[in-house]
Amino acid sequence: MKNRLLAILLVFILCLALLPSPAFADGEAFSMQITVNGEQKAVRAYNDSYEGNLYLSLTDLAAAFSATEKRFRFERIVSSADGEYFSVSTGQTPVLSSGAGGATGNSAPVVLNLARNRLIVDGGDRKYYTYNPQNGDLYMSVTDVQLMLDMTFEKNGGTWTAKPNQHFIPDVKALRDAGYFDNISSVYLADADSGEALFLLNGYNELPVASLTKLLSYYILKEGIDAGEIRSSDTVRISDHAYAVSRTQDGIVPMEAGAGVPFGELVEAMLVASSNESAVALAEHLCGSEEAFVERMNVRARELGLYSAAMYNCSGLPSYDGGSTPFKRQNRMSAADLFLLTQLILRQYPEITEITSTTLAHMPSLNDYWTANSNPLIYNMTGITGLKTGSTDRAGYCLVATMPVQKDGETHNVVLVLLGAETAAVRGQAAEILLRYARAQVQQ
Repeated sequence: MKNRLLAILLVFILCLALLPSPAFADGEAFSMQITVNGEQKAVRAYNDSYEGNLYLSLTDLAAAFSATEKRFRFERIVSSADGEYFSVSTGQTPVLSSGAGGATGNSAPVVLNLARNRLIVDGGDRKYYTYNPQNGDLYMSVTDVQLMLDMTFEKNGGTWTAKPNQHFIPDVKALRDAGYFDNISSVYLADADSGEALFLLNGYNELPVASLTKLLSYYILKEGIDAGEIRSSDTVRISDHAYAVSRTQDGIVPMEAGAGVPFGELVEAMLVASSNESAVALAEHLCGSEEAFVERMNVRARELGLYSAAMYNCSGLPSYDGGSTPFKRQNRMSAADLFLLTQLILRQYPEITEITSTTLAHMPSLNDYWTANSNPLIYNMTGITGLKTGSTDRAGYCLVATMPVQKDGETHNVVLVLLGAETAAVRGQAAEILLRYARAQVQQ
C-alpha cells in the first residue's frame, strides 16, 4: 500500500513539473501618458509592490525626450570584455527600435529583480537600483530619473508633465511634511565650516552607527601618529584575532596571521572596503589590543564632546557582552555627534578624502585585493569626497557624506549624516536629494 501511494505521489509531482511555469511578477507594466513640451508621449511604467512607487521605461523615455535638451541614447550592450551593461549617453539622439516609444497599453510581465544592474552614464558607472525585465530595457524610479538627468517631473492630479529644461532641486521641507523621510531614523545636514544646520531630523537621537564607527577609529589612529606612538610607514603584523575576524561571515579582506601589511593599505581597506579585520589589526598596532583601543575611543569621545558615543569595538560589528546571559550590543552615536566628529576630521586630517573619494582601491599586500567604493554618491554626483557607509540589521543603512561647495571664491564643506535608512536604495536616493538641496542652499 505504501509503495502504491508513493507511486501516485511521484506521478502527481511529474505532472506538476510538466505544467507551464507562471511568470513570477508582482504586477504588470502599463502605459501612461506624459506631457513633454506640450505633446503627449506614451511611456511604459511599473508600480513596485505599491501603487505610486513608480518606475519608468528608459527605452520609452529616450524616445519621449528625443526632441528636447535632455535627449539621450539608451542601449543594452553585451561585450566579451565587459559582459552585459546598460548605457545612457546624454545629448545623443536615441536609436529607436520597434518597441521603443511604442507603449501600447498592453500589459507585460515585469520580473521582480530590483538590483544595481550595471549602468554607465556618459562613460561613468552609476549606482542606481533598477528593474531589468530581460528585454533589453531598464525600469528606473521616477525620482532617480530626475536625479540622473537633472530634470523635473510634476504631477497634478492624474496628469504627469516632464520639464526637461528645469533643474531638479527638491523641496526637502515639503518632502518631510509629506512623509518622505519616515523610513529614515535620523538626518543631520550642515555646513562644516560655518556650523550652519541646513536640515535636521531626530539629529540628537542615539542610534546604532555600524561601520561609521571606523571614522572614530581613523581619528584615534591619526592622533596616535601625531603623538609619535606609531608611524604611517609602519608595517603591521596581523594577529590571530584579526585573522579570526577575517574568517567570519563579516570578514571582508582575506588575511593570514603573522603577515606584515603596510599601515596605509590597512587604513585604505578599513575606509573603502570597510574591512573589519583591518580595523582590528590597526587598533592592536596602536594600543596592543582591541579592548585597550576601544577604551581609548570612549575616553577620547568624551573629551571631544561626543557625549552620545558608546563604543564596544573598533569596527562597528554587533558584538556580545560575553556574560551568562549574552546579548547583542551595537556601537551608538547621534547624527549630531557624527557631524562634529566629521568636522574635526576635515579640519585636522583632510587627507582622508584622498582615500574616500576613490572609486576603486587596491591593497597589493592583502592578497592583491581590489574593492569598489560602497558609497553610491561617489558615482552618482560630482564633487563628492567621501566619507563612509555602514549597515547592520539593527542600524539599517547609514552614511556620512562630504561635499565641498564653492561660493564667492570660498569652499564650504557640506556634511550629511544619515542613519537608519530602510534600504540601501533609500539611503542613496535620499542622500542625493539632501545634498542637491544643500548645494542650492549654500550657493543661493
